[in-house]
Amino acid sequence: MSATIRPAGPGDIDAVCTLLHDKMNAKIAPDRWRRLMTYEWLAEKPDLGRVVEAGGRILGYVGMVYADRNIDGRSERIVNICAWYLDKSLRGTGLGMEMMAVATADPAMSYDIMTSSKNTLKILDAVGYRVLDDHRYVWRNAGPPDAALAIIDDPAAIRARASAGEVRLLDDMAGLPATPVLIEAGGARALLFFSVKQKGAGVTWFDLLHTGDRALFTAQAQTLANALLPDGPAVLAADARFVPSPPVGPAREPLPVPRFCKTERLAPHQIDHLYTELQLLDLKLD
Repeated sequence: MSATIRPAGPGDIDAVCTLLHDKMNAKIAPDRWRRLMTYEWLAEKPDLGRVVEAGGRILGYVGMVYADRNIDGRSERIVNICAWYLDKSLRGTGLGMEMMAVATADPAMSYDIMTSSKNTLKILDAVGYRVLDDHRYVWRNAGPPDAALAIIDDPAAIRARASAGEVRLLDDMAGLPATPVLIEAGGARALLFFSVKQKGAGVTWFDLLHTGDRALFTAQAQTLANALLPDGPAVLAADARFVPSPPVGPAREPLPVPRFCKTERLAPHQIDHLYTELQLLDLKLD
């Protein structure tokens, strides 16, 4: 059976959602899969990913969630690669690798994958991906809060103190599972976003998705954990790229599967977890 790889368009949405629900993960309803192609922060999308069409049917898909980010005063287009699926009837033909190569061929853009499968690691290496992070730091509540660190979690109060760039982040993440927190200490401030989820045996994880100041976050992470974490089993976690120097105190843990990126333009710490399938599909960060 001959197959064609092409950009996905609005007319493919229903077929892609059915494919992903029926074949990739039935726990995610088709309307939830639809969010990967109907997100609102970029009105003019280049495409909706890549599809594999064979015999008049959509049998493969790789999601491409585009975002234009302000990185050190310049606009950079970062693409979250997600929902990579190929029907079993077409596997072993090289189509899986070709899909990924075609989806990530433009060097003017940067690409990230936050939820890889161990089964795809060889393909990612072959098409030019490198490890973005392979470990994280984990803090637990170790004492009472410190008044020297101001923590603002009221959205209206955060917005009142936010810069124009931060307001855009707040607007784009509004209604999505990305919890904003503003911290202030010693004349410095940083806007943070967390994914707050229960994992494993009822442990509440505050996973850092974004920090506006890595040094401030690292210096205040333990104090922040003391103030922010609820009673009971809970941790604050940050991928190592958000921590500019290894801190004393938190546990260093390997990630179950590394995060990956393909870029000629950005350093690892410039790629965060916002504007990804994590928010659109309401996924946990493993």
